[in-house]
This record gives sequence, structure tokens and C-alpha cells, in this order.
Amino acid sequence: MMMFRHFKRPYLRAGLFAACVVALVLILQQNDSAPEPASSRVTDAVFPIPSHMPYGSSPATADDNPNIALTKRLANPLERAQNLRLVYDKYKTSNDPAERNTAYRAWSACFPTFVAPQGQAVTLDLATRALPQNGANSAERIDAYRALMGRCKDFFDMPHDAVIAQTQQQNGAWLSGDLRTPGERAAKYLADGKTQEAASTAHAIIASQDPFAIYSLREFMGTYLALPGNAQSGQAPGQQDVRALAFYIVPCELGMECGPDSLTALQLCAHTGECLGTVAERYLHAFSAQVDRTVLENESRRIADAIKAGDYRALGL
Repeated sequence: MMMFRHFKRPYLRAGLFAACVVALVLILQQNDSAPEPASSRVTDAVFPIPSHMPYGSSPATADDNPNIALTKRLANPLERAQNLRLVYDKYKTSNDPAERNTAYRAWSACFPTFVAPQGQAVTLDLATRALPQNGANSAERIDAYRALMGRCKDFFDMPHDAVIAQTQQQNGAWLSGDLRTPGERAAKYLADGKTQEAASTAHAIIASQDPFAIYSLREFMGTYLALPGNAQSGQAPGQQDVRALAFYIVPCELGMECGPDSLTALQLCAHTGECLGTVAERYLHAFSAQVDRTVLENESRRIADAIKAGDYRALGL
């Protein structure tokens, strides 16, 4: 993706790259970027963790920590799923908020990307019409759209109005707080000025050792590390950015499905043109200079070791 490239200094580049990655996430989760209505309540959010857990504490048992096994049970099967409608139909009315979040992710992988105009069929040409002619990776991006269409095709017999209504319903459920990932819940606490609750939620996520739950912290970490008074806030902004960016890479090392045929890898290729290798390699490839990729790889290994050791201080938490 060209806007990621041609940076001049490693840590200055990291700051710009962080902004680009945030934009990338907004592309992959298009509905997530809508503003939150004033009526939304944190208490309605997904993955409830006690609001007043003592700072630095973690759930003592697996039963106390709702983040454990999210990857094995839901996230990795979604990444590998060849029929996203089956996933959506299975979980859309579940009483488990984590399962409803999985249904939302299955739906939003297909829509609004593959919404056709009223009276028209969904076609590959329609989905890829906006791609630059003869652009870099055009063939690979078209192949990625084709693969995504294959995973979404069982939705395509739905009437146009039903697709629009379901898209609005899923978007509304996310806005209400009902479908937030664990890390998004921590970010909401932080946005509301509830720093202790945000940190405790993040601690519980790290304690779970669950790759997807840890991946969901990626945006929270960028904001939290820069807070005045945080031990990391005295570092150069680029260093904070690299620490936060490591949360895009580390979950792949911890066991999240990140192969070149995973759902996220296909989305990265289709929507951003990053089409080479695994999910982690696609994020790393956004740096044009090897020195920057090395910095991020080294930081990712350090963060992975800190997560495995439960070393919150090393994580900036």
C-alpha cells in the first residue's frame, strides 16, 4: 500500500505507519467506525469483567476470565470458514455475546463490500470496479475479492432490502456496545476516562493468554501508552507506536490463524493491496525499509515474551 512507504526515520515512520494501520482497521471493520450514540452504556458491552477489579489484578481461574479460549472456539474457525453465512446463522441470535460478535464479524466481512444495487446481482466485476486499472497487485487483489465472494456467496440469495436491514441491525448492535471485543471494551473505558477499569480489563485480557483477545487490544494500547503519567508516555511517540503495533503481530505468534488464506489475510489483500505472505508479514511489509521491519519484529518478540511471562510492566500496563 503506497501510503505506507517512503518514510525517512524509523520512529517517525512508525508514527505515520500507526495512523495508516488505524485506517486499515477501519477499512476491515467498516461498521465499527461509526460514532457512538450518547445512550450506549459500557455496562451493556461484551465480555463483562467486574468494573472495580483491583488495579493490576487478574481473574484467578478460567471460569472467572471470559476471554479464555475465544481464539480456539470462535476466532480461528471464523478465519478458516469457507461459508460465512453458516457462521452468521449459527451465532446471530446466541445468548453468548462473544458468539454474537463472531456473527457480526462474519456479516461485516461480506457487507457492505458485496452489496449490489437494487435489482442487480453481485458480481466480481462490480466488487472490483473501483480498483486502479493496472495498479500494483491488481491481479492478486481481484483474486482475493474472488475468494471472499466464495466465502460470502451463500448470502447472495437474500433480497436486497433484507441485506440492507441486516447490515443496519448489525451496525446498531455494535454501536449499542453489545458486540464489542474485549479490547474494544477496554478502549471504551479509556475514552470514558475510566483508566483503572480500562487497565484492569487489559490485565484480564493478557492473563487469558488468548491470541484473539490480545489482538483486540491493538488500538487500546496505542492510546493507553501515550497517556500522561503512564510510564511509557515519556518515550518518543514512535517508540510507543512500535509497542502498540506489536499487538498486530504478536497474536499470530501466539496461535491466532494468520495464514495467507485466512479471512483477515484476504481482506488485507483485497482492501489494501498487501497480498504477500501471512497476516503478520503483510503488516510488516507496510514498512518499506528493512530496518523498520526489524525494529517491529524485535519489539513483537519482546512483547510476546512479556505476555507469556505475565509481565505487565514490560507491556506498559
